[in-house]
Order: sequence, then C-alpha cells, then structure tokens
Amino acid sequence: MDPDLRSLIDMLEAAQDEHMIKSALRNFARCHGYDRFAYLQTEGLDIRTFNSYPEPWQDIYLGSKYSRIDPVVTEAKRRRDMFFWTADDWPARGSSPLRRFRDQAVDHGIRCGVTIPVEGSFQSTMMLTFASREREVDISGLLDAKKAVQVVMAVHYQLKILAAKTAVSPKRMLSPRELTCVMWATRGKNTPDTAKLTGITPRTVQHHLDNAREKLDAKTVTQLVAIAKDRGLV
Repeated sequence: MDPDLRSLIDMLEAAQDEHMIKSALRNFARCHGYDRFAYLQTEGLDIRTFNSYPEPWQDIYLGSKYSRIDPVVTEAKRRRDMFFWTADDWPARGSSPLRRFRDQAVDHGIRCGVTIPVEGSFQSTMMLTFASREREVDISGLLDAKKAVQVVMAVHYQLKILAAKTAVSPKRMLSPRELTCVMWATRGKNTPDTAKLTGITPRTVQHHLDNAREKLDAKTVTQLVAIAKDRGLV
C-alpha cells in the first residue's frame, strides 16, 4: 500500500487546481474498493468540506447541520488515529435525528469507510474519509499511518494554496501577524483574549486588525471576519 500512498501524495503536491486534487483522491479511492472521498475540516460548529459525495447528500448534510451529530465526525474529534466505521453500528431505522442521518447516508451510498483524523491549528480537526456503499471495505490495517496523515496535510495545504492564489491581490495579502489576529477573531476572541493567546499587547493586536480591515476594505471586525472566511484566508 505504501507505493500507492506515496503516489497519491506526489499527485496532490503536483495538483494545479481542485479538479486535479479530486481526480487523485477519487482514483485512489476506487482502486481500493471505495466509491467516494470526503475531506472535512471542523472549527467548533463551523465546517469546510471538499468531497465527491452526491450533491443531494451534500445539500442534506449541510442544510441539516449533520456534522453536529455525525458519528464519524464525533469519533474523529475524540481520537487521533485512523479508524474504520460502518453505518451498521449506528441506530437502525426510526425517527431520531441520528437514525434519520443513518437512513439518508445509506440511501446515498455511504455505508462504511475509513477515516484519517488530524489535529489542526486553532483547535480545528481535519479528516479525510474514503467511503463505500458496501457493508465492509476496511483497508485501515493496510495503510501506513504516518503516510496517511501526510495525505490529509497535502490536501489541506493544497486547498489553502489554491484559495490564496485567487483570494486577493499581492498588495492586499495579510501579514502573518495580521492573519493570526484575524484567525482568533473568527473564533470569537476579542482583543484582550487574542493578546493573551499570542503574547503581544492589546494595542498591537488592534493595530494588526486595523491593518487587516484596511487591506480587505472592512468597516468592522465582524465584516473583516466574514470577508476573510469568504476569500478562504482562514
């Protein structure tokens, strides 16, 4: 399995757009008995996703805020090692939200899978899942854990790089300090909180936020946070 993972990492590093990233992940999934893949990043209740799941399922998942009850997401946040899961272990058909989630997942061809969770920055969790419509396709025991983590990080950084290339002009790129302060602002931290977390003075934090607002044409910190998220800066 190592050569396949190594090849996947190489293809991800060489990817020039989202289509190439999807193609590399989709091909790897299909070669090993899986139908779909899903990269998910959670930050509190916020989620970002990049996947090959059916669009109707994506709409249902996001619209119903299923990430809050998804057993796979819950397990990925709890542990930091690769794991196999199956919908057969979830509640059978019924009327509860979790049972409804199970029914809809299976109906859309998501019955089992292997998930690779990685702890990210700013208390976030990243995870890459390969899913199948079959009852059991478990390759977790065949995967090299360290290289699997490399795959997740390669997806994460390639998506971030691609977003940054089209987000803003060079003159409006945020400095590392400005970006750090904006990131903490997106997590609900005020100026004194950010000062404590970063080890700089509240006045300096405010200076960095003011510079970021000017660069992104934001009148308030709330608007700054919204623009930064919309442009994929955080």
